[in-house]
Amino acid sequence: MNLTKSILFLTAVSAFLSRRASAFCIPSISSIHSTPPYLRTRSHPTKSGARWMHSQTTPTQQLPRKMPTSASVRLKASPTDLSVISATSSVSPAIQAVLVLSSIAILVGYHLQLFHKEFKQISKKEQGQGKTWRQYQADTREDWSRHVRDTEAWLYAIQSLRNAITAQTFLATTVLSLLTLITGRMWDILRSATVPSERRLLTVQLASIACTMLISSYQFLQGVRLMTHAGFMFPVKKNGTKVDKIMRQTQNCQWLGLRWMYISLGPIFWVVGGSRAFFVCALFLLKFFRAIDKEPESMGYEQYLGEHI
Repeated sequence: MNLTKSILFLTAVSAFLSRRASAFCIPSISSIHSTPPYLRTRSHPTKSGARWMHSQTTPTQQLPRKMPTSASVRLKASPTDLSVISATSSVSPAIQAVLVLSSIAILVGYHLQLFHKEFKQISKKEQGQGKTWRQYQADTREDWSRHVRDTEAWLYAIQSLRNAITAQTFLATTVLSLLTLITGRMWDILRSATVPSERRLLTVQLASIACTMLISSYQFLQGVRLMTHAGFMFPVKKNGTKVDKIMRQTQNCQWLGLRWMYISLGPIFWVVGGSRAFFVCALFLLKFFRAIDKEPESMGYEQYLGEHI
């Protein structure tokens, strides 16, 4: 179920970036600094030629035109690029900073509250008192490892681990592919930016996207590494509980990989739509996280509690 949601999420992000790909095309220098048609030199007719032209047509008086500045020429040459780079130009810098900091505070505050709730439950040994989805999945993997050791179902264990490794490897490579695409587009915009404030803003945005996606891919790869070790340790450590702890860690790595992948959507919205889009995305992610982190329902959870309390 989590894998299906992740694939749908990555497909939606890819389609969204494809639709916005034209907005990141940088015009050439020649098109930006080319001479406008009305500034090109014109050949003046001779006296006889001017007299003949006056008899054919009535000349209109040419009014002096103002020399366009480089900013106006750049605006005419690439209005789409400036709309992407300066998406927050209509918002004051103070409001932009408040929106960005509020978005970060919403995401950080929610996860601090979630971790505090889980730590409090573990410290007080409160079984069944609002256990989160991550704890439920971690307990399930630990029980699965214990079941494999008791029944010696090594072939079944290897097949299950192979499927999980394939899924997490696919997620890691997909995240890295999206990061490569986004980095290439933003690097072109960063190189063409001339205003120092825009360059600093683009650098921070690119760094935030890169950090979230790299951490997500790292967690997926750590889960793959731990499951590979568990596959070798199952037949050897039959009487130990170390494999059970490793399988619990694999669930934590998968949860962190998916969570950082979802959070990376916030910086992407920040680049495309500005600070207001980042704030709206943070509110959407808050609602989404509350839905997927709540206690699981109708999945045998009550029976699990009855067997382990």
